[in-house]
Amino acid sequence: MATPGSQRSSNSVGDVVIKVVSGSMKGTEFPVKKPVITIGRSSEADFQVHDTLISRTHTRLSFENGNWYIEDLNSTNGTWMVGQKVNKKVLLPMKTSVRVGNTIFELYNLYAARDETQSFSIPFVSYRIQPETLTSTSGDRVATPPVQVDPMRSAREENKRLSAIYKFQNLIASIFNEHELCPKILSAISTIIHSDKSFLLVYNLNSGNFEATAARVGDSPMEPVDESSIRKVIVEFVKENREAVLSTDADKVAKVKLAGVPSLVENTMCVPLLGKQQLNGMIYLTMAHDKEQYTEDDLKLLTVIGHTAGMALENSRLIEFNLRNERLVATGTTAAHLSHYIKNILAGLDGSLSLLKMGIDEKDFGLANESLHILAKNHRRLGNLVLDLLNLTSEQKLNMKVQDIRPILEDAYELLCPQLKQDGITLTFTKETKELPLFGEVDAKGVHRVLLNLILNAEHAIQEKRETLDQKDIGNITVDASFTQDKESIVITVTDDGMGIKPETADKLFEMFVSTKGAGGTGLGLTVTKRIVEGHGGTIFATGEEGKGCIMTFTIPVSHTDVSTSTRSINRNIFKGVGQQPLPVDAASQPPAQQ
Repeated sequence: MATPGSQRSSNSVGDVVIKVVSGSMKGTEFPVKKPVITIGRSSEADFQVHDTLISRTHTRLSFENGNWYIEDLNSTNGTWMVGQKVNKKVLLPMKTSVRVGNTIFELYNLYAARDETQSFSIPFVSYRIQPETLTSTSGDRVATPPVQVDPMRSAREENKRLSAIYKFQNLIASIFNEHELCPKILSAISTIIHSDKSFLLVYNLNSGNFEATAARVGDSPMEPVDESSIRKVIVEFVKENREAVLSTDADKVAKVKLAGVPSLVENTMCVPLLGKQQLNGMIYLTMAHDKEQYTEDDLKLLTVIGHTAGMALENSRLIEFNLRNERLVATGTTAAHLSHYIKNILAGLDGSLSLLKMGIDEKDFGLANESLHILAKNHRRLGNLVLDLLNLTSEQKLNMKVQDIRPILEDAYELLCPQLKQDGITLTFTKETKELPLFGEVDAKGVHRVLLNLILNAEHAIQEKRETLDQKDIGNITVDASFTQDKESIVITVTDDGMGIKPETADKLFEMFVSTKGAGGTGLGLTVTKRIVEGHGGTIFATGEEGKGCIMTFTIPVSHTDVSTSTRSINRNIFKGVGQQPLPVDAASQPPAQQ
């Protein structure tokens, strides 16, 4: 864990070079001869790199107060250092990987390059493993007598290691969020390799150090994280050499054997989390035992696991980066698609305000009420548009809680029923929906948003049937909710008798900017609706026939947590008891007590 003070005058201007370690210009060295250097694709940059994914002037290096710093110059694809996206000027230690486009470079000290391990005293290393080849680079420091290997035993051990690697891959395969992935990696390792303490170290751009982002004591999370047992010299060695290391207190082992007295001997393994030729972090395990010690085979196994974890960590960061870019692109595209729709809303607001003023001036309260209704309708359209945009671009997690969804349904009914009634549309919730306890693990705001979108979508479909402005009772919307037969999910349907949909359109309704409303729709509402439903682990689909209405159906799993079994059991009991002895209103609105 290098400190800023370690990057001093020996790394000054003229003493360092930029070395390209990966990409089309691999092996190229560029001597740094001035305190500010720009790197980019164009000839305007001090160091021109031939990489189409790099911006014209992509990043800048600067020498200040005895340290080198790096900052991104608003490039398209960003500057990444040790797997972290650089968003501001940060310290750049020697031999620290920086990725720009498909190119990875490092800053090297010309004099230190003669002996890449000169800053370390390395007798603490028992084994060194090259991660790419799993070959030992320990030299002659560990002299081991030749041992005759049993082929059958060797095959069994190999199968055991392969099984452990497959198990690890399966445990982390479905996680793409870095904050969830890091503790999961350590948790998965604890089921394969024993350790007293385990740490997952990630580079901190602000401090310039590798720091523990997740830690465990045995089989339990370490809270708060205590890094005092991490040997900084081992971490620095792994960072500089990109090698996996096994360290055993050799002197203590010798004394224990000589005295014949049981004593704890500390073993440490530290392996790099390598992605695509870039260091993304480290796994650090310690174990103190009087007999058991880590072996070179353990180090090889942890090295392979570390490479798998490094790729998973790198992928999670790239996925997050791409999702953000997609949202930005989607937002820009949305602005272009929405311009005409927003103009219509503003025109409606202007017209209703003029009518309202006219009604007030002439004391025509009928005209004033009519204009107020139009004003409220356009205000609602604008509000829904804003909510759809927020849901489309936000990265907020759903706030899941086990609760009865009937209050959510009732709130949607109370909010929309008066508005729809004014437009000649009847909103009905089935009797079972009103009476049946529907406990599930849901995000209340999310489900509420889904209901509003589907009901308002049904309203528009019915409005298309209107022939005259004063026409009453033009259509009906019915909401029904129940459990599936196995009681594993809640099914909610929104049925309307509007203009219906073409069968070939049904599958495309939930795609962005696809709308059956012409200029009256944005194509965002159902996209947001699908995102929320799928965030619950549910599904949504539409059925119908042109001219004969439409049915929107979505499902929500009962539970997503570790208590799902007990939750489902409780829900089944409630469900079975409803027809025999209805629950009191107060009791039905609260989650049942655990037994």
